[in-house]
Amino acid sequence: MLPGETMDLEFYWYEVSPFVYTVAGGFFLGRADAALPIMSALLLLTAGGTILFLRRTHALRMRELADAPSRAGVRPTPAKG
Repeated sequence: MLPGETMDLEFYWYEVSPFVYTVAGGFFLGRADAALPIMSALLLLTAGGTILFLRRTHALRMRELADAPSRAGVRPTPAKG
């Protein structure tokens, strides 16, 4: 690490968190034996899946907008779907 450089843990957590949620949810779902742990594991799985889905949808929308011809004065509308 160079002098003055900091380790950006927020960036790494942002990138890794949906996978951590999904893996932890799968692990806990496999070991759950009551309703509350099962619901907690399903919540983790849902959170990880939702984050991954929304990131992919956003990336595809941005790629689509970047490939489209420029329209001056027209703002893109948010993705629907």
